[in-house]
Parts: sequence; structure tokens; C-alpha cells
Amino acid sequence: MRALYFRTTTLSTFFILCSLASNDIPRTGGNKIVQPPKPNILKQGCPSDLLHSRALRSIQLACRSHPATVISAFEGIQEGLQNCANRLRFQQWDCSEAGNIMHDPPLLRQGFRESSLIWALSSASAAWGVATACAQGWIDDCACNNHMGQNEYEFGGCTHGVQHGITASRKLLTKVGAVNSLLRKVEKHNLKAGRLAIKKTLISSCKCHGVSGSCQQKTCWKRTATLEHITDYLVEKYARAKLYTDDSVVKTTDLIYLEASPDVCKVKSVAGRVCAWRNETHTQGDCDRLCCGNGFSIRHEVVRVKCDCEFVWCCNLVCKDCIQHRWISTCNGTPPKSLIF
Repeated sequence: MRALYFRTTTLSTFFILCSLASNDIPRTGGNKIVQPPKPNILKQGCPSDLLHSRALRSIQLACRSHPATVISAFEGIQEGLQNCANRLRFQQWDCSEAGNIMHDPPLLRQGFRESSLIWALSSASAAWGVATACAQGWIDDCACNNHMGQNEYEFGGCTHGVQHGITASRKLLTKVGAVNSLLRKVEKHNLKAGRLAIKKTLISSCKCHGVSGSCQQKTCWKRTATLEHITDYLVEKYARAKLYTDDSVVKTTDLIYLEASPDVCKVKSVAGRVCAWRNETHTQGDCDRLCCGNGFSIRHEVVRVKCDCEFVWCCNLVCKDCIQHRWISTCNGTPPKSLIF
């Protein structure tokens, strides 16, 4: 029930949060920052599953001292997993049942290629979630204040939130102690690769100062890319992930894994999975490949959509109601033999 609750809040609260962070900072005529109100989820403290987490001691400690940071990281990870599932929805392994790293999912007890993506994506998404919440002024210990106590957003943006998010991700998700096994070494490497993905995808923004907005002076800062873009970056890294051995030479931005992935058709049920869809003009998916030879069924839907939209002066968008036909294909299947994958 807890996982469902967080997935719901992720799609409502942090989707809006992402949109706010991706756009220019809203201001009043006096050039003052207009910050959106702090979401209730960040005021409630950590839920019990995180407060008593057995997966990471750092989560327990941070829940007591910086609960808003932990929740922002958790929500960022949930949003990242949802983006990953959307991005890979027509691949055999589609990220949909990976599980949140803060809950110690079975996949992260293995060294598969898929594990490398979840480690890196979790690390990047946690950093993104914290950095984005920080940019909105929702986390007290990373407020963008300069040494004079003035809010930097009155003059430009704030890069400080990005580094705060990266640091928080490292502290929350990196296990303490010596790295004595190859699996721990691979885990630590992929977590770092995820944090580096944040830096590799940063966006520069600038604000001009001067008479009538002239650029006699200019303030520039860095902000995180959209989580969709970061997810795409890491999925491309996942496609080129490298098998790691003791004598391997890899870059810090590479994703690495230890063992071949199991056959998805043998360890995961495909029953009811959407394997393809099409309408009058587009088609996606490959049911022969995704349904593991179990066959599939097709249903026809007729839906109403907005079409032929036009802007009408001054501020109205007027659209026609159109009928669209689409065909959805879903797999037949049998129960899974394992829950590890």
C-alpha cells in the first residue's frame, strides 16, 4: 500500500515540480521570486518504511534529521522509474517491476545489466529530486542564499541546489564500509555514474541586467535537465553497458555489470502486457518478441480526442472533437517462475 501511495504522489506532486524547475523562475514585477508552496508530502516526515529502513542505515538517520531531503530523493527515484518504464515499454525488460532502491529490491542483489541501470538511475533521480526541491526553496538546509543573506533568485538562478542534490544522493545511497566484493564495487561505480549523469546533462541559464533588459551585465547559473532527458541519457548508457572483471578498464561514466541477464521469458510473466498499439497513422511494439511465443489478443477502441486546435485572440485555444480508432495488443501468458527479475 505504501508503494502505491508514493507512486500516486510522485505523478501529482513531482511532475508539477519538474515542470516548475524546467521553466524560467516566476517573478513579480518587482523582480522578486515567487516560490510555489511547499507540498504537504514534504511536511509530513518520513513514512515508517523509510524511517525503519533495513536497506540503508543512512536513510534511517537522514529521516530523523532531514526528512524533506529523503522524501524528495525517494519521490525523484519513483519518478525516474516511471520514466524508465515509459521509455522501455516495448523492450523485453521494461523497468516496470524494478523496485525502489530504498526498499532493497531483489534485482539489486544481483549484478545484471539491468541492475546497473537501476543503480545509476536511482542515484541520478535522487539527486534530481533533491536539487529540484531545493530550487523551489522547499529544503531549508539548501536554500539559495548568498553570504549577505539575500535570495540569489532575485538576481538570477542558483547552482548550489544541483551540488546539494548530488551530495545528498551520494550520502543517502552509498553504503558505508570497505568495498570487499565485486558486487559492491560495481554498485558503487554505477551509483557514481548516475550522479555524473546529472552533471553531464546540466543546462545553462542566464539573466540579463541593465537598462530595458539590456545585457550590460549577465548572471548565469546551472540547473538540472528534465528527468526524462536524464533517463534517456542513462538508457543509452545501459544499451552500451560493459561486462566488468578484475582487470577491466572502464570510464567513470560507463555502466558496468557482472553477469549475463536471465531470460525474461523464463522469469517474468507477460500475461496482460501491452505489446503493441497502433492507430490510423502510427504503430509501436513487437508482440512476437515481447509475448515470448504465448500469443496475443487485439482489442479495438474508439476514443474522442481534441484535434485541429487553433488559438483565438486573445487567449483561447479552440479545438474540434475527433474520433480516433486504435488497436491495443496484449500478451497471453502464464505465471512467472521467479520474482528476482
